[in-house]
Amino acid sequence: MPAAATACSPRDRLLDAATELFATRGYQAIGLRDLASHLGLRAGSLYHHIENKQCLLFELIESTLADLVFDTKRCMKGARTPEERLQRFVQAFVRFNLAHVHRVQLVTREYVNLSHEQQLQIDALNRSHTSILSGIIASECARDGRQGGAIGLVTHAVIGMLYGHAQWRGVQVSEQGLTQALITFVTGIIESAKNNSNMA
Repeated sequence: MPAAATACSPRDRLLDAATELFATRGYQAIGLRDLASHLGLRAGSLYHHIENKQCLLFELIESTLADLVFDTKRCMKGARTPEERLQRFVQAFVRFNLAHVHRVQLVTREYVNLSHEQQLQIDALNRSHTSILSGIIASECARDGRQGGAIGLVTHAVIGMLYGHAQWRGVQVSEQGLTQALITFVTGIIESAKNNSNMA
């Protein structure tokens, strides 16, 4: 196989470098000159690959969420019960987050730097992801004969915890251990909500 077939394209190298620099040093702190210097290029040459820095950030966040939704749906194929679907949902998130730490950091920290129109598109992708979870929670409530009036609230609480676990500093745990702990916490949140009449 020719070497060119396995090497990263210049555009892929740009996306990888931007992801790393934006995540580790902050979007506002990195200019296109910094990015070009990191790649050993002239700043002007970046415009062959991107429209501007904000569009680059949008592309990175958009592709991250699109990949997360795809991976989640793929992981959940074949799951038959609400419990199994919930386990697969959490497992997919943990696996994705551990494999793409910097990409997920951009989603949580740099959304504010997008334009309003870009944010609307990202919001739609976020809804695609959260709707999978809300469907699981609704099925769980329906199975127990509950109305599940707090599905939206519970969904956002769970999503917030899943994204937030990346900030658990100093916690040494395996992927399997982390996944199981989060499944336990998520199940507890859902059960608490089902049993709390004030949340209906």
